[in-house]
Amino acid sequence: MNIPIMLAFLALVLLGIASFFIKIAAVHQVYSPSYMIVASLSTCIVAVVIHLVQRHPFDLSARMAGLASLGGIIGGIGVIAILVALRLGGQGSIIFPVAGLSVIVAVILSYIVFREPITATKMVG
Repeated sequence: MNIPIMLAFLALVLLGIASFFIKIAAVHQVYSPSYMIVASLSTCIVAVVIHLVQRHPFDLSARMAGLASLGGIIGGIGVIAILVALRLGGQGSIIFPVAGLSVIVAVILSYIVFREPITATKMVG
């Protein structure tokens, strides 16, 4: 199996566990923004450690920084929506699969913006 596919499977497992942690937080009625701040700071620490270990300077154009910021805002709103849905009694077995369909949005946007072909194999995947 090639490395990108192995990394995709690793992401699948790790992001699934992180999503489950969101369910645990919702069950404990956490305040969503507080949870997000701690989760985001932890992600930031991981990024800083990777920068230090790889000895790579911070390098991001203003355009890509804006895109990252917009992605963070959109993702943050999505995480709050999931946390609130779960806190209001939504079942994880329903909320997570529905939210997981977000991949369809990414596929459609990749088709529109990058003209990536949508094949039967990709649809099955």
